Amino acid sequence: MQNIRNGLRLTPTTDIKLWKQLVFFLLGFIGLTVTSLLLEVAVVLYGKSAYPNPYDYSIFISSTGVNMFMNGAAYLIVFVVFICLIQGDVEEFLKSFKGWKPYVAAAIGFSAILVFNITYNSILNILNVSISDNANESSLNTMVTDFPFTSIVIFALVGPVVEELTYRVGLFSLLKRVHISLAYIVTIIVFTLIHFDFTTSNLTNELLNIPFYAFAAGTFCFLYHRYGLASSAAAHITNNLFSVLATIISNFK
Repeated sequence: MQNIRNGLRLTPTTDIKLWKQLVFFLLGFIGLTVTSLLLEVAVVLYGKSAYPNPYDYSIFISSTGVNMFMNGAAYLIVFVVFICLIQGDVEEFLKSFKGWKPYVAAAIGFSAILVFNITYNSILNILNVSISDNANESSLNTMVTDFPFTSIVIFALVGPVVEELTYRVGLFSLLKRVHISLAYIVTIIVFTLIHFDFTTSNLTNELLNIPFYAFAAGTFCFLYHRYGLASSAAAHITNNLFSVLATIISNFK
């Protein structure tokens, strides 16, 4: 069902069964972690077998290639499972991809995130507050530098789709059944916290990075709520692609 408000088309959030919304969230939130752990166990076992020398093993297990493999494989496995789960609800998922307005909204949403990031960084600079990429971003930047093409596929395309299915189609739609405000608040908090490193020794830097993720999460939720999956996914992909390309281009300087 579509409504008209202020001349803009509103597409309802993806209306799939409650159990599927729950599965989407749990698969992305817990399943991704479990998959990563299983891959890590497999890599450790292989590493100890292939590199009996402790020094060689330590170089292997801490290499960017191994980190890229575990991240990429985990996202791809969960992505494939998601695609299988979508079967039977294809029409429901495709309804928000019609027309041009969701994509215009996505472009505006991405622009808003970019403006916020620039403004927030400027305020920190004025206050003479030093901030660097948090642990999550630093790890990603290293992988992007060493594996640019793979990073575009995993972090700019597959990753955003998996996260949108997890936190918008899954968590947001699930909580929206209770109350829309609850859906916004909880989804923003959870999405922000999954990018937070609780083991870091530089907790201040992690806390200073929270507004970046919180604003982006709120923007994606708004786009999903108002214009559907196509809009939030397009904005998320554009945002990640911009970051990946910016890192790749900076390495040519």
